[in-house]
Amino acid sequence: MTDSDAQHAPANCENCGTLLQGHYCHECGQSVHSPTRHFGHALEEVFESFWHLDGRVFRTLRDLMVPGRVARNYLAGQRVRYIAPLRIFVIVSLLTFFVGKLVVHVDEPAVQFGGEGAAEIGRAQTVEEVKAVEARLLKKLEIEEDKARKVPGVNAALIATRAKIQGEAASRIVEIEQAAEKRGGQPVAGTPASTPATATTTPAAADKADPASGKTASKPAEEDPWRFNDRDWDEKTNPVDVPLMPGFVDRWVNRKIGRAKQNLEHMDDANHFVQAALGAVPTALFLLMPVFALLLKVLYLGSGRRYLEHLVVALYSHAWLLLAILLMFVMNAFDDAAGDQGWVPVVTSLVDAAIWIWIPIYLFVMQHRVYGDHWALTAVRYFVIGSIYMFLVLFVVMFAVLAGIVA
Repeated sequence: MTDSDAQHAPANCENCGTLLQGHYCHECGQSVHSPTRHFGHALEEVFESFWHLDGRVFRTLRDLMVPGRVARNYLAGQRVRYIAPLRIFVIVSLLTFFVGKLVVHVDEPAVQFGGEGAAEIGRAQTVEEVKAVEARLLKKLEIEEDKARKVPGVNAALIATRAKIQGEAASRIVEIEQAAEKRGGQPVAGTPASTPATATTTPAAADKADPASGKTASKPAEEDPWRFNDRDWDEKTNPVDVPLMPGFVDRWVNRKIGRAKQNLEHMDDANHFVQAALGAVPTALFLLMPVFALLLKVLYLGSGRRYLEHLVVALYSHAWLLLAILLMFVMNAFDDAAGDQGWVPVVTSLVDAAIWIWIPIYLFVMQHRVYGDHWALTAVRYFVIGSIYMFLVLFVVMFAVLAGIVA
């Protein structure tokens, strides 16, 4: 402290009023320097805070790479060198799923059926043309299905897209055949006259109405999920009736069905399902974190550790798990940027495979090092905890996605 600083320095701490005996208050820790009085002190405070935090961040991330090191040191009392477990979990969680929402997506036209794809089928004038368009769309979809094998949450959307393509093609074939029958049984040019209406399109044929009759038929129950009492569901004319439930419950259920139907009509793109699942995972992990710590507490009743100590283990293990997921997201971004050419897809695939292999090994070794049990006993506890927790995470994620659909 210079002479000028000493002259302007207060005798008592401006925060708590304690008599000062140095540059920092021994009661609250506040510095005697005020960043509002001296520009140099303001810069000094900024850089000191930044480098202090920066050092802790890198030290925490570096030690997280070694299974169990951060958790063991933190529980042993070496807390000042690391970022607090809840803080690092929140930071890494936000970063991981922000990046995930940016780079993990399926946006190829093959999985966006309902626009140009549906229009192509609608413009087809012969059965052969319809089948050719259907085959081309399904071939594109197969490519996307192969790409999406390593992306959780996409398969359901792709299956729905495949069913929609096949259903639209079958319906268009029935329309062409019915138009031919209306003209006196003469098939449209290019349409095999011997093709019966019930050959490969029997379910769709049952779905269509005879134009001459003026009656409207609906798709069979196995093709149309929005059916009740063998008729198309309608909130007013044909609502779902929940047995033994009062009327307000029935009205609530039918409102939710209506919202789900409306939302799903706008979710032909598998990207929406991926985004919904990614958005639900952080919430699921955060909500289930206390449950994971409780599982550790129950399975390690004889360890002498308190619940909050188990929570520390849970937070640091999940922080590392999120870092591993973040790395896979980055590999996915590199893979998309490189396409199918060059060595990048090979490297990213190898990295992804290594991460998937390392994740269970890391978590097992961490659990063994933190709690110090025999390997066999650790394996039993690891299997029980992992099975229960994986089921809970999948359940909460799916529940969150479904809740978002019917919201």
